[in-house]
Amino acid sequence: MLNCPAFEPYERMFEEFMMDNNPYICGNDLQIAKDNRYAEWVKDYVNEASKIYQFPLWMLDFVQGPKHNYKAWPIYFSRGYCFHTHSHGQDKRTQHYGVQVRGTTDTDYYGLIEEIMMVEYPGSVGLKAMVFKCKWFDTIVGRGIRKHKSGIVDVSPRWQYEKYDPFILSGNCDQVCFIPYPRVRRTSANDWWACTKVVPRGVRETSEIALTALQDDTHNQVVAPSEMLRIETYVVEDDSDYDSMPVVPPNDEYVSEDELEQSCTDSDSESDSSS
Repeated sequence: MLNCPAFEPYERMFEEFMMDNNPYICGNDLQIAKDNRYAEWVKDYVNEASKIYQFPLWMLDFVQGPKHNYKAWPIYFSRGYCFHTHSHGQDKRTQHYGVQVRGTTDTDYYGLIEEIMMVEYPGSVGLKAMVFKCKWFDTIVGRGIRKHKSGIVDVSPRWQYEKYDPFILSGNCDQVCFIPYPRVRRTSANDWWACTKVVPRGVRETSEIALTALQDDTHNQVVAPSEMLRIETYVVEDDSDYDSMPVVPPNDEYVSEDELEQSCTDSDSESDSSS
């Protein structure tokens, strides 16, 4: 719910609720309260308020929580990426199990996909969501991550993210490849991995300047829904019996309707005389 724009007003209401009950609460304790109590608080609030106000059906189903059983796959295709779980792809020549998620600050999150699952929600709408369970690397600069002046980002697989937050929506992450550095002296090849972003299929990188102004996705506040447009073509046979009209000459001369009708009459009279 913390990643859903539709629930941002309820998140602010929860913060006000916590600060009213505890005016001296700090930012860290407030974040802990969100992780532990926010989902249950929203569920109780929506269920109680739905007796007076009208909520969308998907929201009423969503706050109840997903079903206990789920479906899992080792491979998933999305947005031009081919994602693999780490257990499925760790022995393959190509690497498809690395992911990157942009954080709310300047720090990005890097991790490995442990499980690909589809969760379903009970209700009349039938909500479904593709979720990745990931193992995140530590985000502390100098210990779990380092950035070079050239722009290359390295992560250390020896350090993991301390907070338990393994789940991410499949549409909120990009694919990356982790390349170990060659072993030099006493350093191990698993001390640091270089992160390389994978270009999705159907996307071509170019140095040409785009003429169309694009919104910076770093500060994107509106996410357009991804929709597929289905176009069906039908062939209709025309069995009607009618005379073809003469075509307007391919020049810039204007031909009025009277002249066009007169032209049709002359052509009909010529055909009668010839017969």
